[in-house]
Amino acid sequence: MSVSLTERVNSPGGNPNTKATNGIPVSTGITSFPENLIGDKGDGHFIQFFVNEQDNAKVDFQGGGSGNRTSMPAGAGATQVSVKRAPVKRLLESIALYMPAQVSLNQKSNYGEIEIGSAVAAALAGAKGGATAEEGFFNTVGGVLSGVGGSMSETATAALRKAVDTGASGAKAAFELQSGTVLNNRLETVFEGVEKREFSFQFRFLPRSENEAKTVDRIVNIFRFYMAPSFGGEDPSTSRTFIVPSTFNIEYHYSGGQNMFLNKIGECVLTNMDVTFGGERPQFFKPTSGVNGDGAPPVETNITLNFKELELMTREKIREGF
Repeated sequence: MSVSLTERVNSPGGNPNTKATNGIPVSTGITSFPENLIGDKGDGHFIQFFVNEQDNAKVDFQGGGSGNRTSMPAGAGATQVSVKRAPVKRLLESIALYMPAQVSLNQKSNYGEIEIGSAVAAALAGAKGGATAEEGFFNTVGGVLSGVGGSMSETATAALRKAVDTGASGAKAAFELQSGTVLNNRLETVFEGVEKREFSFQFRFLPRSENEAKTVDRIVNIFRFYMAPSFGGEDPSTSRTFIVPSTFNIEYHYSGGQNMFLNKIGECVLTNMDVTFGGERPQFFKPTSGVNGDGAPPVETNITLNFKELELMTREKIREGF
């Protein structure tokens, strides 16, 4: 079951069932591979890729970012600016492909290491009622300086503590010689955030007929078309803006509907696509007409699709099945 890659409205020979919004063509069907993927003859498992068209983002000068807004701090005394993520509208164009033997899920949380200074460590130790070698060193120095005067003694001790804390070579060496210990960097692991998930799919197309070979040609061109931007003006030679590429929704399906044993995938962008034509040796079907004109379609085509989710993963999203 397949539909051709759509042509622009009002173009010669255009599809009468095709609509266009913002210059992006929209067809009214599913392009699937293999031909028996959807229906009684198929095994019922497939991946469906839906295409979304993005509208222009809107800038909100009312302040307060929420939902799908991205807030940006403004200058002093200025109103905070938040930009709403561009809303999307799902097109009628979609692609259904066979289920690969394996699909993967990668979820990553980022942690970093920070160095806790001696002053912070000493305060924590003091709160627990314990004295450290560092505190003994500083107390000794403070005692020597006590005859100078209270405020000057405190100032000098604080300066020395800061020097040791920041790793000044002389102060650090003095501490290590006097205390007989070596400073611990006091590295602590702290949570820094999460990375957006990425998904990679590999498909090997071995069409069994000329018609399936033409379907593979359409699939490749559909993905390439919607991952690319277009010029925003009527004249591409003078336009200074892009209409952003479309986004995608990806669903795992079985004969009864969406397969909830596999994770849901949020709205994505297609960041990379690799296409390899041919296998171990060049083989082609007989010449025919394809999306871009006449030629001989290859008997084997391999594609790799890399997607990146637009939203961060949280516990709330995981509870929803993502």
